[in-house]
Amino acid sequence: MVVVVNGASRRSERALGALQSSLHAHGLAVDGLHVGTDEREVRGHVKRAVRSGADAVVVGGGDGTMAHAVDVLAHRKTTLGLIPLGTGNSFARSLGIPLDDVDAAVAVIARGRRRKVDLGRVNGTYFANFATIGLSSQIARATATTAKGWLGNFAYALSAIGPIVKHGAFRARIGWADGKLALRTQDIIVANGRYFGATPLAPDASLTDGLLTLFAVADPSRIGALKTYLALGSDQQARLANAHLIAAPAFRIRARAAQMISIDGSLLEKTPARFRVAPAALRVFV
Repeated sequence: MVVVVNGASRRSERALGALQSSLHAHGLAVDGLHVGTDEREVRGHVKRAVRSGADAVVVGGGDGTMAHAVDVLAHRKTTLGLIPLGTGNSFARSLGIPLDDVDAAVAVIARGRRRKVDLGRVNGTYFANFATIGLSSQIARATATTAKGWLGNFAYALSAIGPIVKHGAFRARIGWADGKLALRTQDIIVANGRYFGATPLAPDASLTDGLLTLFAVADPSRIGALKTYLALGSDQQARLANAHLIAAPAFRIRARAAQMISIDGSLLEKTPARFRVAPAALRVFV
């Protein structure tokens, strides 16, 4: 077992000592513990652990950290253990991992129950939770790591002000196996699991249903963008006028003009995009 912690995650500095103590208390033999300075350094440590033949890699961090980890671990025999140390922790929520108790999260790993769960894939990149096109991508880009450390989810609300004022709507064409949709919108979300941040995007979605969930609102106005953002924060998004919530194993999305795609908060791809579910692609402790 190799342990990798993102030192830039919101709770990593406070949690590192408790994590080491818990691993020892639960009798888990750790072959190496690494603290990365950012998500890409964490990715490098996970890659080296897989190459070394590690049976399990325990990763401490938030959703952005997990995005890099699962992209490495997809279709591998190595099992991922989660220690949620971020702000939203959507992936941990979907798996039922305790969010605010490091020892309880380590106990999940110590019990050794492993399961295969789905991942999403956009173009060539795997993701655990969700990918966003448009406004949400700009908000994620504008939200500083230090602000999340001090303010938690409120940092996203503060950082949203500038993008909502400045971001322009775009035209998008969306296709899936038995349908298509053309709209002008400010935002498109494609989720693998149930959660977008702390909000259940679709109540019946899961990490084992073989489906992705797409959410978009056909309202190009800035007022519409603000309503959408507030609705997502209060789990009222399905009640919005002109809201589209679609479940399918794959989507094709083209935008005019090309848009950046944020994967769990990291700008990693751009449109045009092909989304598909990768069933049972990740081994994880649950």
